[in-house]
Amino acid sequence: MPCLNPNCYNRLMFALTGHPVRDTLKRLFHFRLLEADQVDALAAISSIHKYQAGELIFSQGEEAQSFFIVLGGKVQIYKISREGKEMILHLFGPGDIFAEVPVFSGIPQYPANSLCIEDTEVLAIQGAPFQALVRQNPDIGLSLLSVFAQRLHKFSEIIEDLSLRAVDSRLAKYLLSVSENSPDKAVIYIHKKTLAAILGTIPETLSRTFKKLADQQLIQVDDNRIHLLDRGQLAELAGVDQP
Repeated sequence: MPCLNPNCYNRLMFALTGHPVRDTLKRLFHFRLLEADQVDALAAISSIHKYQAGELIFSQGEEAQSFFIVLGGKVQIYKISREGKEMILHLFGPGDIFAEVPVFSGIPQYPANSLCIEDTEVLAIQGAPFQALVRQNPDIGLSLLSVFAQRLHKFSEIIEDLSLRAVDSRLAKYLLSVSENSPDKAVIYIHKKTLAAILGTIPETLSRTFKKLADQQLIQVDDNRIHLLDRGQLAELAGVDQP
């Protein structure tokens, strides 16, 4: 059965990166149904950029000229408070779109920072020319609506988790979500500090929660590899159907 999930589709298509812009656009799940002339028009306002781990794509306050699609790697969106505290807002991987809100809403500056947490390749699409292109070719804009709808659904899930779930429930749900291709093992590719922020807690609480689940013999922690000893109990704790 073919993969219908956008992220799955993009991971398959970008196992090898470095395609010319036009070919890259055609391979992206978001634009796969566009006509050839529409792809050409979009390619004219797009470009591919590579970054090393630790590089910023843009900084908070910088003029918002483009939005981006991750082709490979991982991008962390974060803000720094006046007190110097870092707040991680989002983590994006292959196939994900980011920085579209300031571009489409008319906000003149990026409201946060964009950091590559591993070697990363992105497709940059110029915002103002893209809006003009959508006015002429509505199909291009319609192709992104489903992506934005999925983003809103994901946000509602995050809000629900933070409001209704305890930290151990959030962690159990996360571990199950990153172990889809390996039933008995979850591999965490991000720093524990980043994971704590994603789960809406602090590193110390996260460490205690890992220990709690290990003491309950639900998981076994081996550095960044988490062995899932009882998926059924984890699913019950997470409040989800067992994968």
